[in-house]
Amino acid sequence: MLRRRLASGLAVFLLPLASAAVLPATTAGAAPDLTSYVNPFVGTEDGGPDFGHGGGAGMNFPGAVAPLGMMQWSPDTVRTSGGGYKYEDDRLRGFSMSHISGPGCTGAQDFPVIPVSGTIGASPATHGSDYVQTFKHENEQASPGYYAVTADSGIKTELTASTRAGVGRFTFPAGKPGTLLLNVTGSINGVDDAEATISGNTVSGWAKTGGFCGTENQYYVYFHATFDRPITASGTWKNDSVEPGDARVRGESPADVPKTPLKTTGRVNNTQDGRPLVPNQRTFAGDVNVKGPGSGVYLQFAGDKPVQMRTGLSYVSIDGAKKNLRAEIGRRPFDSVRAATRHAWQQRLGQIKVGGGTPDTLRTFYTALYHAFLQPYVFDDVDGTYTGFDYRTHKVRKGHHHYATFSGWDIYRSEIQLLSFLAPDVASDIAQSLYENAHVIGDVWDRWSHQNTITGVMNGDPYHSMIASAYAFGARGFDAKGALASMVAGAERVGPKHDYTERPGNAQYLKIGYVPGDPATTMEYDLADFGIAQVARRLGDTATAKTFMARSHGWQNLYNPLNGWIQPRFADGSFLSPFDPADSNWYVEGNGAQYHWMTYADVESLFGAMGGRDAAAKRLDAFFAELNAGPHKPLAYLGNEPSLQSPWLYAWAGRPYRTQDVVHRARAELFKPTPDGLVGNDDLGTMSAWYVWASLGMYPAIPGRAELMVNGPAFSRIEVRRSSGQKVTIKAPGAESSRYIQSLKVNGKATSKAWLPESFAKSGGTLDYTLGQTPNTTFGSAESDAPLSFTEGGKSYLTAVDPGLVPVEPGGSTTTTLRVQALSKGGAVEWKATPPAGVTLTPSSGTLNVPASGHADQKITVSVAADAKIDYHTVPIAIPGAGDAGLTINVAHKGTIEWYQNNAGISDDGGTGMANFDGGGWSYSAQALAAAGLSPGKEVSWNGFTFGWPSRKPGQMDNVHAQGQTVELPDAPKAGKLAFLGAAGNGDAPSKVTITYADGSTQQCDLAFSDWALGADAYPPRFGNEIVAKTPYRNSDDGTKDEINVYVFGATPIALDPAKQVKSFTLNVPEEGGSLHVFAWAFA
Repeated sequence: MLRRRLASGLAVFLLPLASAAVLPATTAGAAPDLTSYVNPFVGTEDGGPDFGHGGGAGMNFPGAVAPLGMMQWSPDTVRTSGGGYKYEDDRLRGFSMSHISGPGCTGAQDFPVIPVSGTIGASPATHGSDYVQTFKHENEQASPGYYAVTADSGIKTELTASTRAGVGRFTFPAGKPGTLLLNVTGSINGVDDAEATISGNTVSGWAKTGGFCGTENQYYVYFHATFDRPITASGTWKNDSVEPGDARVRGESPADVPKTPLKTTGRVNNTQDGRPLVPNQRTFAGDVNVKGPGSGVYLQFAGDKPVQMRTGLSYVSIDGAKKNLRAEIGRRPFDSVRAATRHAWQQRLGQIKVGGGTPDTLRTFYTALYHAFLQPYVFDDVDGTYTGFDYRTHKVRKGHHHYATFSGWDIYRSEIQLLSFLAPDVASDIAQSLYENAHVIGDVWDRWSHQNTITGVMNGDPYHSMIASAYAFGARGFDAKGALASMVAGAERVGPKHDYTERPGNAQYLKIGYVPGDPATTMEYDLADFGIAQVARRLGDTATAKTFMARSHGWQNLYNPLNGWIQPRFADGSFLSPFDPADSNWYVEGNGAQYHWMTYADVESLFGAMGGRDAAAKRLDAFFAELNAGPHKPLAYLGNEPSLQSPWLYAWAGRPYRTQDVVHRARAELFKPTPDGLVGNDDLGTMSAWYVWASLGMYPAIPGRAELMVNGPAFSRIEVRRSSGQKVTIKAPGAESSRYIQSLKVNGKATSKAWLPESFAKSGGTLDYTLGQTPNTTFGSAESDAPLSFTEGGKSYLTAVDPGLVPVEPGGSTTTTLRVQALSKGGAVEWKATPPAGVTLTPSSGTLNVPASGHADQKITVSVAADAKIDYHTVPIAIPGAGDAGLTINVAHKGTIEWYQNNAGISDDGGTGMANFDGGGWSYSAQALAAAGLSPGKEVSWNGFTFGWPSRKPGQMDNVHAQGQTVELPDAPKAGKLAFLGAAGNGDAPSKVTITYADGSTQQCDLAFSDWALGADAYPPRFGNEIVAKTPYRNSDDGTKDEINVYVFGATPIALDPAKQVKSFTLNVPEEGGSLHVFAWAFA
């Protein structure tokens, strides 16, 4: 493998062997050819393990594209990939015109062109494998704006592109005609409708497609193509029929990607129509199906000379595609277009010029910079028109562009900052595009937009942070006031609008300061709200800034001072117990250890809660024992987004030399200039932008701000020119061999700080480093050297009661512990509990002396009167500077389901924020359940079992959410069977239950429930489940109804040993899929 990779690298990349100390060799007076350092194949081969988040490769595409270009003409292999091309495969199924750079899901790949030597045979729809071309990498090459391959058949394909158009040059073997197949239904996720028309020497067409990441988004795309050689024969195909001489065809085709079950790993249900969507990005494994229904046109040419196909692309109309082709290419020959695009790339790459560095570092750096400028891409036609999210035609301001396809969850961490730093004019248009997309559909902001459509993929509300970062870096050419008003409207909305819920769980986030059971989404909302606050502050809106700064500290409600982790917390105030920081079930593409550090706007408070800078530094050291550990170890996962900012957090701990070491290791170990040069999805330039920043020696660690944390640069000299004219000059002699900063001068003045103010990013300046091979532990070590932390609106103390939900029998008592943790300064903290009648706390008030960044505990005895009602009782504990600590007392009898209920899944119609069955704010309707025969406290008969339906009031805990808890059954009868009623939230939940008998023997059995909505009735009940009740709607946490069917199921009864008595059973956490909920159990 190594030999093959090196051998093909020399043939494919054609990179010069430059000196390690100079820029690329040039002729006298000529600008250095930076494009020669770019290897578009980087990220097309697996570079690391597949951790289930889209594969262990960058998922990039190697084809022809201009900077931020709409036309992305690139090869697609049979083996599927998010970018369409898998380096390990030697089979080409076509050259399509639209791609996504580095996603974890399939999308686009519209209008593939397939060259064939000879005439058309059987229909490409039913005999697709007949037209697959095999090739060898030594016969393939790529550079910015150009791709070429000679297939084993002898056909040579060359591709180049302008912003909205492209030219394909096809050279066929002599002696046979050459044929081009244009598959208008060949989009990777299938098409719902498509058409192509041949007219003279032109072909035009369109397709209606979408389906990104398993969603139901749809967009229209159009093309118009001309040919420089006469068409000697033509026709169409549709399904199994080939029609010579036909000039028009219309049809559809199913998705080409293999159908595999959707996997969910998050707790928020991002739904548009009740069907659980995939909250994490993932790709399909396996080959693309090259057979099946479909349609297209074929064009035959004499094979004696190359054929040039000039094609315009548009997302507005065929006429728009014609205009784009005419304006950008016209009749220009292939080589002229190629040269112009190469020049455009040279200009863009030339914004950063470096000196020194190794050949591999130079190649890795400029390839990363190239990948960072692939997307988002221009979406408007040459006349300024574009299709909006409302599917209407709009027009951009003169001299501006509308951009499309934003992987918000990814690019808010590094990519938008790099684009804003280098090209604030582009970033301004991106910000305006995001705003206009949301505004035309009622101020609804997406998380991951493809073309002009919402997908809702991933979690959080990331576009707000993107707007804030762009503004902070100096992008001011957009309607910031309009964007702010729109962002506020979206962030304050509860429930769906435009068939989409921008913030699932927002009712409870606004009410109690976090999304129950969902730390990942809570922390994403925190960063989004911080971004809104920053924009508001810069625009002088202090009231809005104050409101959203207070909301940005939601993580403080999830920090458990009893164990030192940010972790899942439920609506009743209790924390998940036991908690494993390596558990990824409660997070999106990560785990508790990785999300713990995502308090980027207020690192000082986090470190204070952890016991101070020294304690936090020790935790960081342990965290970076591995750099790409994946989501199932409590270690860094730098191949994915949640960990990207974490290396620079050492600056707040007074140990920036550790950042310098970790970043140097990551650059060397996780990035290479070869096809396997990325260990995780590039995610539309996110990972590449991270590498560019890390190589410059500075990083925007606080999304929504423009301060830059520093580390040792990768080059001895760097010059950065912003498109707005400012210049940054960096001098770092010896950078190739020395990673540690000994001293730093900013604009000629010595500084002890390991960070740069926002003014440097916006105005430019000079950095002079003195580097060494051993750490300078004093640089940046003083507390006054720490970067900014934004504590406004946060707490002085954090509190927790452990356990926060205590079951107590009538007449019984138990104990719990109150802990108060100081975030910075300590002091005497008064607390006071106000228990309801029938409940006594001893003591019920007091004073705790809390040390700075330390904690103090108070043990409390909870006693319940003998005549206390079976019910929940809330005891507020008031603590100045920390808010209320929540203690909920569940008065119940042991062995009953009431003793173990921990989720509220049933609400009253019209009630707001009452219940949250699936983590997304949805719940069963108490009224609809009653109409279906399930009333509180009533008996339910099913399959020979008699169950007691929960007697709880709507909004109270009414079901057991399986979290590995053991249910003790002191009064269980000897029985032959055990059955459960329940359902799964956010996807099917296959799991296990462990039965323990009184004699100590155990029995493990399957316990699985289907998704409560059955994917919006997309499939029947699974796992042998039977429907016990069906309701015609469910409730949203905003008080509205969602008119889809939801169900309660009976699971397949479990056969028991009738000679033994059951002592307990343990509800295991599902290994994958949704959350498992039990409403009742019964023996028979």
